Amino acid sequence: MENKQKLGLDKAILIVGLVIYGTGFSLLYVIFAPLSREIGLSINQFGILIAISNVALVFSSYYWGKKSQKIGRKKVFVIGLLSYGFAFLIFTFGIQVGLWGILNPLSLFMLLLVIRIIYGILIGGIQPAAVAYMSDSTDSSNRTKAMALIGMASGIGTMIGPVMGGSLSFIHPLFPMYCGAGIALMGAILAQKYLIHSVPEITEVNQNTSLKFYDPRVFPFLIGWSVAFMVFTSVQIISAFFIQDQLGISDPDQVIKFTSIALLSMALTSTFMQAVVLQIINISTQILLRICFLIFGMVLISISVVDSLTEFFLAYAGMGIAFSMITPSLNAAATLSVQPSEQGEVAGFLAGAPVVGMIFGPTIGTLLYNLDPTFPFYYGGLGAIILGVYFQFVKVGKEN
Repeated sequence: MENKQKLGLDKAILIVGLVIYGTGFSLLYVIFAPLSREIGLSINQFGILIAISNVALVFSSYYWGKKSQKIGRKKVFVIGLLSYGFAFLIFTFGIQVGLWGILNPLSLFMLLLVIRIIYGILIGGIQPAAVAYMSDSTDSSNRTKAMALIGMASGIGTMIGPVMGGSLSFIHPLFPMYCGAGIALMGAILAQKYLIHSVPEITEVNQNTSLKFYDPRVFPFLIGWSVAFMVFTSVQIISAFFIQDQLGISDPDQVIKFTSIALLSMALTSTFMQAVVLQIINISTQILLRICFLIFGMVLISISVVDSLTEFFLAYAGMGIAFSMITPSLNAAATLSVQPSEQGEVAGFLAGAPVVGMIFGPTIGTLLYNLDPTFPFYYGGLGAIILGVYFQFVKVGKEN
């Protein structure tokens, strides 16, 4: 790829594709969650349907990341977006079948389960292809900024989903999801047209070797990803309970409102940091990695002692600032620590590692909360600080 500095049209289209991808995730929570009861699914079945695609995603991400080494980042990204669009469309139609009452709840659950598994397998290439594409097209001095744009795209998608769902569902409850599928297919067409095709050179030495997740060059950063998302999801899932039990808000509507404000404040600060601040300031990946987990940990511990909604909102905004530094620093550090011919594989691991944390985080969060409402924040913060101290001694590959 020729331009390793500027944000060209190809990278802009890549970011648009990631925004579409993030929008679909948040749209699913907004639309499918309330409809799941109407089609006869239990809360546990809803949770299984959400979780099963994440499990499939852990394994498929590495496969697609490695596949991008052979057929190119562009093809894998386009395949992922096309699969995402069609699978989202089929899943939405499956919900429609449930609303029509054609299948009994168990048969419907099994149908949706199969669709979600296929969905998780086929979309696994979107994130690793994007990370590898950015790695291929940026040099070490611009790597963190490029990875921040990837994080920004996810943040924007997370914010668009609820807005899109709320503004279009009056037409039909499933109309926003049909729109999401259609937009994904259009994104795939744009990616096919504007992304630059490239296949990294494979040397004879590494042609028959595979990067392992426990490779010391990347393992610390994968641990960082898993722990960060384990802590994040454990805190996210108990936020509403904390507002009820610790801040004295009992009205369910008010709890939903204030939880939304807290999570939105986190998303806004994170997106602003990645889209603006990290694009302006020049800070090395090494330094960013050394400070991000320490900040994350201190913010989390501060939440354990808040006693007002204002403090709670400000702390969540601070968590967004910390997280905006964690995601690009880990991605940049890992991609800078391996060879060009290994970028696809490391990108696959980077896509799967957060999902591992997301699988365990909710359970850990609720268990700790049952012991004491402040424990998820306190022990999550303590774990983040310990990880931050560890990263003081971890060297980023080419910045040694």
